[in-house]
Amino acid sequence: MSTGGGDQPPVGTQAGPSAPELEAPVLGLPKPSEQTAAAPALARLNDMVVAALGSAQRDWVRGLKLARGDVAGNVDLADRVSERLEHVEGRRQLNIEAILQRALRILPDDIADGVPDQDWAAAFFTHAADIADPEFCRLWARLLVQEVRRPGAVPRNALARLPALSKSGLALFRRFAAFAVNNFVVRLEQSFFDGKDLTADNILLLEEYGLVRTNRDLNRVFQSQREDRFSTVLLYADKALRITHDQPDKQLVLSCYRLTEFGTILSRALFDEGEIRSDTDYIVEAVRMLQRQGFHTSQADILERSDDQVVSKHSTFCEIVALGFGRAGG
Repeated sequence: MSTGGGDQPPVGTQAGPSAPELEAPVLGLPKPSEQTAAAPALARLNDMVVAALGSAQRDWVRGLKLARGDVAGNVDLADRVSERLEHVEGRRQLNIEAILQRALRILPDDIADGVPDQDWAAAFFTHAADIADPEFCRLWARLLVQEVRRPGAVPRNALARLPALSKSGLALFRRFAAFAVNNFVVRLEQSFFDGKDLTADNILLLEEYGLVRTNRDLNRVFQSQREDRFSTVLLYADKALRITHDQPDKQLVLSCYRLTEFGTILSRALFDEGEIRSDTDYIVEAVRMLQRQGFHTSQADILERSDDQVVSKHSTFCEIVALGFGRAGG
C-alpha cells in the first residue's frame, strides 16, 4: 500500500542535498566576504589607499569588500586611471612645492662658482616628489640648498638612497652623527656608545643603510700642520679641536668608524638643520684617549665657516684636560 509514493526517492537513490552547480572560474582576485577583514584594518587600508591613490580607488576597493559590483563599477577603468594619476601628481606637486618653500627660506647669501647639473636637478625632484613627511622634507630642502651653494656638493647616490631610509633609521643615524668629525667617528669603547643608546647592533644596522663603514681596521692618520711641533685641527660639529704633541714628527692615528659618502652628506644636512651639536661626553672621552698617547687638546667654538672644511671665525682656544685615566677610551 502506497503512503505518498510521490515523496519517495527513486529506487537506488538517497534523499539529500542536490549536487553543487558548476561555476565559471573566477578571473583575477576573488571578491572577499565582509568577514575577511576587521573594521580597523579596513579603515587603515582605506586611509592608505586614499592618501596614495585617491578616493576613486578607495571606492573600487570598497566595492570589492562589500562584494557589490555596482559600487566597484561606478567608475570605469579609464576614469579610475585618470583620477589616480591626477591625485598622485597633485600630491607630488604639493610635496615639491613644500620643499621649495623651505629652500627659499634658507638660501645662502653667497654661492661658489660652478654650473648646475640639469640631470641632477631632474633626479632630485623625481625622488623628492614622493616625500610628504615634514622631517624628511626639511632634509631634502637642505640637500637642494647645498647643491645651489656649490654644484656637485650632493652626489646623486645620496638622492637615490635617502628615500629608502626609515624614520627610525634616521633617528638612529642622528644619534650616531652627533659624534662625526667630518666624515668619521672616533672608535671609543662600545660601552660609551651603549650609554648613548647606540648598541653594536645599531651601528651595524647603519652599515646596512649604507651610512657607515664599521671595519675594525679603519684608521685616520693625521700629519702635523706645523714644522716645530705636531699640531692638527679637527672640526667637530660646532667645535674646533686642536691636537698637539711635543715631537714634530709625531703622527695622530685614530681608529674610527667611517661615514660613507651618503652618510657624510646626510650628517651635514642634519647639522645645518640644527639637529646635531657637539657632545661634551664624547669630547672628554676622546681627550682622555689622546692624553694616554701624550697628546694635548684644546678647543674653540666655531663661529663662522667658509665651507665644510674651513673655519673663518672662531673663539679663543682653551686647553682641555680629562681628569683620571680610569675610564676606557678606546
